[in-house]
Amino acid sequence: MATYTEIKKNLQKGKISRLYLLLGPQEYLTRRLISQIMDLALGNGLRDFNYVDLDTSTVDAPTLLHELNAYPLGASRRVIILKQIRSLSASAEKALQESMANLPDFLTLILTADRVDRRKALYREISKAGTTVDLGPLPPYEVKNWIKEMLQEQGKQISPKLVDTIFELTGSDLSDVANEVNNLVAYMGERAAVEPEDVEALVASRRKEPIYMLTEAIANREFVSAAVVLQQLLSEGESELRILWHLDNTVKRLLRAKCLLEDGINEDVVAKTLQVRPFLKARFLQQVRSFSLEELRKMYHSILLWDNKFKSTSRWHPDIDLELLLMELCTKREN
Repeated sequence: MATYTEIKKNLQKGKISRLYLLLGPQEYLTRRLISQIMDLALGNGLRDFNYVDLDTSTVDAPTLLHELNAYPLGASRRVIILKQIRSLSASAEKALQESMANLPDFLTLILTADRVDRRKALYREISKAGTTVDLGPLPPYEVKNWIKEMLQEQGKQISPKLVDTIFELTGSDLSDVANEVNNLVAYMGERAAVEPEDVEALVASRRKEPIYMLTEAIANREFVSAAVVLQQLLSEGESELRILWHLDNTVKRLLRAKCLLEDGINEDVVAKTLQVRPFLKARFLQQVRSFSLEELRKMYHSILLWDNKFKSTSRWHPDIDLELLLMELCTKREN
């Protein structure tokens, strides 16, 4: 499975494939890659005539086959995009699967999905015929580089310490990062240097958001509150994988803090190591002390099990399954 950076380098060298599967929840990277692939495949010539973004939920097998084999007009390549391929009908999915081995040389087919069932024949055929790109959460150091680069592109300078603070606020979702960077730039106006007060303003506004309220409810073992916020997030279209990432990050952070405290590390050092902001330190440490080490280990194990389940099958119900996970995380367990 290729990475975003690898595909970007190939595109910069003029190398393009006939088939891409952009796999993962990073919508920001997905949009950027689609734009970069289209720029290389079509340039500025007759783009409107050689680019089709099919409605995955309604396209039928005959229409899909027609589009896959239609010749480009006044250009050497044609681009077709099928987003969230898990929404294809059974007949359209079968038609796509059977077409994988014989895609025309002039075609660039871009498929996207948050996740796929790797046991299905369609995924196996895609793997054989094309390039699968991993667009899952980036490691922290890469996300921090993105924060710095996004700000530099808009003429802003920022210290590494404030980059760390923004990362703590946004997590690894680059759509979230881009949104917060844009909010920060708008708040700053013409000033070039990002100040601590600017980031404090972002923190204050974010604490009122549902995803923050969900992680706080988990840390405080408040299942009813967590369930209410979960339903709000899902009704607003929040990605279930992003919700899961935040739950994972919350429990992982509590577990790391608990391990450090159990090893006799000073509370101030623990807070600094985990980059807990000063005004959040007392509440965070109180939350850590409310759990036993065994409880946090079991909670983290539960998240891993549910994460594997979510990524290995398309047959699940986000509202029910995530609520069951919340119930597990909020239930007090002893040795």
